[in-house]
Amino acid sequence: MRIVNFGTFLLPVRFSLGGLMNPGGREKLAEKLRTGMTEFRSDAAVDADDLFFDVVGSVYQRMETMVFSGATEIEGAGVVRLYVSSLAIAFVVIELDLPDDVGLDLDDEECCERFKSYEDPVTALVEPLISRWSERVVEVCDPSLLRPLPTSAMEGGRLLWWHRLCVDAPPGVEFPNARWYGVPVELAHGANAQVGTGMSNVHTMGRPGIVHEVVEGLLVATQEWIVVDEAKRHIADHLVALSQADEHSLITVDTQYLDVLSLTEEVTMRNLLLGQEARYLTTGRLRVRQAAAQAWSTTEEAQTLEERTAALRDLFSLHRERIFNDRDERRNRLIFVFTAVTLIQSILVWYDFVTADANGTGAPPRPEIGIVVLILTLVAVIGALVTRRQSRHPRRRAHIPRQRGSSGVAAEQKAARDR
Repeated sequence: MRIVNFGTFLLPVRFSLGGLMNPGGREKLAEKLRTGMTEFRSDAAVDADDLFFDVVGSVYQRMETMVFSGATEIEGAGVVRLYVSSLAIAFVVIELDLPDDVGLDLDDEECCERFKSYEDPVTALVEPLISRWSERVVEVCDPSLLRPLPTSAMEGGRLLWWHRLCVDAPPGVEFPNARWYGVPVELAHGANAQVGTGMSNVHTMGRPGIVHEVVEGLLVATQEWIVVDEAKRHIADHLVALSQADEHSLITVDTQYLDVLSLTEEVTMRNLLLGQEARYLTTGRLRVRQAAAQAWSTTEEAQTLEERTAALRDLFSLHRERIFNDRDERRNRLIFVFTAVTLIQSILVWYDFVTADANGTGAPPRPEIGIVVLILTLVAVIGALVTRRQSRHPRRRAHIPRQRGSSGVAAEQKAARDR
């Protein structure tokens, strides 16, 4: 029984999508990876029956996500294939040859343990290689094309999950969860697939190229899922930071606002790349991608992502407006204080000019008037400061009247009718 496993992992850095979309940027990155990852054979050296990422390039500008793909032989795992995406998402593809009597119902403890006895040794072999490959990618790439990994992103340089594809298993032997809950896909000449979460089934009807289309369609769909998932993580991270930020610090809010704009730009460019790539997918790959988006609820999440991003921008705008309003109120209070002090001093000067001809302390009521003026000045300044301090805490609990139950309301209505 043939099982194709493809594992997903993130690189510990991000590629500059703006730099890659510049003329020659993508080709420059691909050349760096080819010359740096020398242990991998290029796609041209892979046999026709092997898996490879085959996409149709745009005549005007290559915008496909995959910038590197190659195969190498690893003892204990056989032929291992590595794919690196311009979205800093990478995939490793291996094949397992299992006995036909191995059960694939992973919800059954006995079947799961037996299946894992074949998969776990390969996982233990591949995981340190993933970390090593990730470091190699960072080393060989031009630093101008690299960006730091966001703090809210999933950990890079480690295997995140396996997606298992059962190929041409007898009826009733393939992954039952994918057969029961997966989204069915009709492919060419009676070939079909069931795309599920973490596992899928495919029946090629003697056409080995169908496996290529299913795997590559799932790779594209996985990238879309990760883009949506990372955007949701970033939005949640910014919401937490906004709730914990100093409500009177405009610098902090402006910094977070710029981060939100950067997030919006990143998500837009990623969706642009994936949308452009989807236009050049073959029919089989496109159908698998659409089925995966339905099975993984990617489409629904992506539709609400723009609304969440816009709502986050609105929250930042309202937060900035509140800070500006607080500053205006504080400035107005200070203007009032200085105006009151200036007015009182003007009255005192006028009175002194009219009634006094010496610099010494005058006779009554001059001392009393001076004391009154001093008291009025202190009251104006202290009053402005106290009211400003109270306005800094607008979130104090307001008195909420106790709500009456439905029986109490009914009794009052009945009493009102009786009256």
